[in-house]
Amino acid sequence: MKKFLSSVFVAAALLIGGGLFVNAVDVDAATLLRVYNPNSGEHHYTANTNERNHLVKVGWRNEGIAWDTPAKGAAVYRLYNPNVGDHHYTTTLSEKNHLVKVGWRYEGIAWQSGGSIPVYRLYNPNARTGTHHYTLNANEKNHLVKVGWRYEGIGFYSTKAPSSSGGGTSNPGVTPKKVDVNITGVGGAEQNRPGSYRLLYSNKPYDNASLSGNARIDFSANIKISGNKNDYEMQFVIGGNGDGSGQVGVGLHYQAGSDANFAQGRINTTNINFPANAGVTGQQYYSVNTNAPRVNNGGTVHLRVKYFASGYMQTFVNNTLVGQYRTSLTTKSDGAYILHDTTNTPITISNLKVYKDGKDVTKSGPVPLPTSYSHSSGSKSGAY
Repeated sequence: MKKFLSSVFVAAALLIGGGLFVNAVDVDAATLLRVYNPNSGEHHYTANTNERNHLVKVGWRNEGIAWDTPAKGAAVYRLYNPNVGDHHYTTTLSEKNHLVKVGWRYEGIAWQSGGSIPVYRLYNPNARTGTHHYTLNANEKNHLVKVGWRYEGIGFYSTKAPSSSGGGTSNPGVTPKKVDVNITGVGGAEQNRPGSYRLLYSNKPYDNASLSGNARIDFSANIKISGNKNDYEMQFVIGGNGDGSGQVGVGLHYQAGSDANFAQGRINTTNINFPANAGVTGQQYYSVNTNAPRVNNGGTVHLRVKYFASGYMQTFVNNTLVGQYRTSLTTKSDGAYILHDTTNTPITISNLKVYKDGKDVTKSGPVPLPTSYSHSSGSKSGAY
């Protein structure tokens, strides 16, 4: 993702680093907006809708609302590094002054920090740009720490979180698409059912929850995917056991086209959430995460799906959290879950692992999957 400075990155860097929006807001109470640069990995925060709209026009991705800010509180200083095109935000005057001394440009007070909701600040020591990340989601914070980010404490405070923090809001103006029309059955089943459908979202917000302890089922593997068609995909799924028992998982999907809201024209990452006994008019859904780590044709990525007994699912790509949603799976009296992959394109699976309530059951399930295999069509499944 950071191989080069594209024209999108350069244009945006010249705009927001060149003084056109030095004072992002008039420092009133405001709704803070978030955009993402897919080439540099930077998240940018602003309360200026004109700035947000311009950045979207030059290729940044609109991630909706970050959080709400008060009219009175601690000033949040905004700085810009002209050498790498990165922004930084801090309430600490000494930090602001130090960064200015070493070459950063001070761009004024961006917003006010205040309220009772903490916004966590993290640092990626391995990145050159997009080195800091800010989130209200404690679970996201904890996961980033596990994969190597440094937790730097509470960066700011917010007066109000989005209705579902963790992934911003659904892309504004992007209407979910009806898919699987006339073939959607209750609770994840596939059947001929006129009028039925699932919904396909663009960046559906995460459901906020602090998930700790072992997942009921933890399913992971390395996946190599390749394809040469205009539409190909594979899915990596944990299912319940029985009619309408639900399915959750993550898919890799290539679809020709140019709709960036659904990551067309490249292999996208799609969350799958078909809760047990869910209805057939949009209660089951997919959500494309356009900010997930990039997946290359012929490349290998690590996929992981977790289902928690508390009624939540999580998905990961290369150890990055890409989805967290409320859901439910049901099983028969034996308590076994059905794990499977489905594909219409060549895939190779390796290092497959399954944990149940923290215990490694990879080779001891009632019907275990191989830990390595390849195929190009259909499904392979196991019971655990």
